[in-house]
Amino acid sequence: MDGASEITTPLPPTQLSFVERYRISPIVFACVSLVVVFFFYQIVGGLLTLLFVGTRVTADTVTMHRIFTMGGQILFLLCPALILARLLDTKLSRVFPWRKPHVGETIFAVLSLLFLQEAMQIYLFFQDRIPLPRVIEKYVAPARQMFEEMFRILVSAKDIPELFFVVLVVAITPAIVEELLFRGLIQNCFERRLIPLRAAVWTGVIFGLFHFNPFQIVPLIILGCFFGILRMRSRSMIIAMTVHFLNNALAVVVTFFQVDDKMVIGTTRGIDVNTTSLLAQMFLFVMLFVVTFSSYLRLTSDLAANDDHPS
Repeated sequence: MDGASEITTPLPPTQLSFVERYRISPIVFACVSLVVVFFFYQIVGGLLTLLFVGTRVTADTVTMHRIFTMGGQILFLLCPALILARLLDTKLSRVFPWRKPHVGETIFAVLSLLFLQEAMQIYLFFQDRIPLPRVIEKYVAPARQMFEEMFRILVSAKDIPELFFVVLVVAITPAIVEELLFRGLIQNCFERRLIPLRAAVWTGVIFGLFHFNPFQIVPLIILGCFFGILRMRSRSMIIAMTVHFLNNALAVVVTFFQVDDKMVIGTTRGIDVNTTSLLAQMFLFVMLFVVTFSSYLRLTSDLAANDDHPS
């Protein structure tokens, strides 16, 4: 034989992952993983918080809520994600890729986030002003106020030491934990059966729904898809984690310095604004996002080509 043809030997069962050994569909495994995580994080974690802290976030209970939030993410999101990833693949590096991104990639990814944030802030400004039937509005308004008040208390800090603790709880922990779960485990499962872009989008939709915030569902889904495409194109968890961290950390910082009251676009809540001017600003930020994100996609085109044409 001239050696031109290769005979592939099946791997022994000991070298196959649990999913490979039992021929479980990665899509099914992703769905089961989401159910498991949902049960432990939302049900078990929620019950523990209810028993020891209560559901209402106040100035007196906010520290305990933060501790339970961070502990719940580590215990009920991170730990299951790592265990499930091991069941999916024997090499965690295939589930959680760690390629070091170039400086240019990071710069354009961060700029894209900043412009996207501004566009979504203006979108939420208009969304809050969509008229609803009175019978619905009387239920929606208190719920919206409750969500906003809970968020404001959780991310507010009185001094610098508390600010660092809030950043740890609200930005650092979710950036690591949520990205490992969604852009790592779930998106990797989907990529084994779907084209990468579709896998990123589906993961982004699930990410948005998982937060259970109906008043920010559109921005959360958009952010989820954005993070997913960053991970897909960079072939690394690092870019998505970095941008996720910055997104959450900025929310904490603007609240600490009370910049959020001006919506970071030169308007103030409760004050009439020039709709045409606001729409023009939104269009500008969307165009800036398109330009910077296109630059990011161009910088990562070689990586995408390698995925499309493996050697």
